[in-house]
Amino acid sequence: MIPNDPPDDELTPRQLYDRFEDAVNIDVDELRAFKASEYNEAYNAMKSEDAQPGDEPLDDVIRLSKTPASMWRDVDDGFNEVEEARELLDFQRRTQAQIRSQGLGENYLTKARNMQKREAASIRWGIDPDEEREWL
Repeated sequence: MIPNDPPDDELTPRQLYDRFEDAVNIDVDELRAFKASEYNEAYNAMKSEDAQPGDEPLDDVIRLSKTPASMWRDVDDGFNEVEEARELLDFQRRTQAQIRSQGLGENYLTKARNMQKREAASIRWGIDPDEEREWL
């Protein structure tokens, strides 16, 4: 479970960075590999563009992961690290709670039936709910 005490909006940029770092369990190379994978392609084909346009979540988590804590700002300069991290953490709290309560579901992305839509959505936002499975 990703903590929300104190709430994200009460944290300094450095504290929010630390919370982000603790929550995200996929490194940049893995995120890039997922972005180029058949799973991401299948996910993009079935998702709503309104909910997650293109590969925006993947691009955002990659950028956040590559940005040092000292560079995180709550400034609207084209990429607000603080706002993006809050959005990611909020999405993942909801998604991880849904996975815990309802499982991964039966919406498989490929004929191999080895990744569900809910799982791919979580990975696209930086958290693999099944760290034991090999998907690369």
